[in-house]
Amino acid sequence: MLVVAHDFPPVRSPQSIRALAFARRLAAGAAEVHVLTRTALPGLSLPTLPDNVRVHRASPGAFESLLDRLVARRGGHAGAGDGVGDGSAGPAALNWKGRAVALARRAIDQLRFPDGRAAWVPAARRELAALCRASRPDVALLMHEPAACLLLAEPLSAAGVPWLADLADPVLAPYTPRQFRRAAARLEARVVAGAAAVAATNAATAELLSSRHGIARDAITVLPQGFGDAAVAPMPAGDGLQLVYTGRFYPFRDPAALLAAVVATPGVRLLLAGPEMPAEVLAAARAHPGAIVLAGELPHEATLALQTRADVLVGVGNAGTAQSPGKLQEYFGAARPILHVVHDAADPAPALLARTRRGLAVPAEPAAIGAALQDLLRAKREGGLAARFDLGDEAVADFHWDAISDRLAARLAAIAG
Repeated sequence: MLVVAHDFPPVRSPQSIRALAFARRLAAGAAEVHVLTRTALPGLSLPTLPDNVRVHRASPGAFESLLDRLVARRGGHAGAGDGVGDGSAGPAALNWKGRAVALARRAIDQLRFPDGRAAWVPAARRELAALCRASRPDVALLMHEPAACLLLAEPLSAAGVPWLADLADPVLAPYTPRQFRRAAARLEARVVAGAAAVAATNAATAELLSSRHGIARDAITVLPQGFGDAAVAPMPAGDGLQLVYTGRFYPFRDPAALLAAVVATPGVRLLLAGPEMPAEVLAAARAHPGAIVLAGELPHEATLALQTRADVLVGVGNAGTAQSPGKLQEYFGAARPILHVVHDAADPAPALLARTRRGLAVPAEPAAIGAALQDLLRAKREGGLAARFDLGDEAVADFHWDAISDRLAARLAAIAG
């Protein structure tokens, strides 16, 4: 079995977490699992993997390789935390060197389809060809994003290896650069037509792909983002309400209404952990240090631990896209109520929270968010916050990484068979 995933630890990204969870679980039912990914950043620890998982690493191209050497020269500690090698920019983006790297990467992303990570494809093709000759995988999993992985579909087909396309997001999305929209549409169509099977992370995306490409909706497997095992901590003491948000604020994920509501609600504190916080978040933290607190970008294990120290975990929905942040499913592992801010009527998060009784969804309006915060604060002070929600495992069992990976394994087995 072969997993093609540009993002794999030590890269920090939602796709890296997803690829690692899949590789570990798939190894339980396969003779061997081969993972094709980019070269590892110097000096960063790698995850423990089952003995039958083999990782093959290909150069990400001259620019990223140069950044890797610079990281090694200054101690090998920056890695994904400062955006070197993983398409992000974290704490180092606060200084001019970090900003320069981020600007250079964005410029390359605008010049090369599907983005700068396509520079990984030539070396990945060579590694893939050698791997197919030596190991002859019976089935492959192609993981998007980034879309660079999908450029390896044709070599896989030429080698006679059937593959499942794990389309976390559509290739053609509202945030696709204008100059790449036609190319993205063509690539998405080729992938859907050539794949032995297709997966999406939610039903709305599956329906979008079905209507775009004329395939049956039930032919697309829904494999959402998930959560792993976590050490659940007691609810925090005190009479204030501790909110925690972990992750990014993309241009289509606006935090303005949330910030305004928190600042206007005494007794509420919002702790934010993630890279590249927008200017309005940084300004709010400076102006209201008691209400808005920045924790910076944290390793994934530290992020999960931080989630268990919250009274309420906060999600902010996307605008103009069928996708909902996979962070919500990761939050399930912390066994905490969730407050989700809705920007788009197509956001599937409200239905998910209602079905699992895991939290509340409110429109992205300061008054509505403020009313929900006051209600949650009152419930905590009266000792009934946890009792208002179903924080057990049973309601969210289908979103554990093991359950999701088992559904993937069954689909891959059917393809291979």
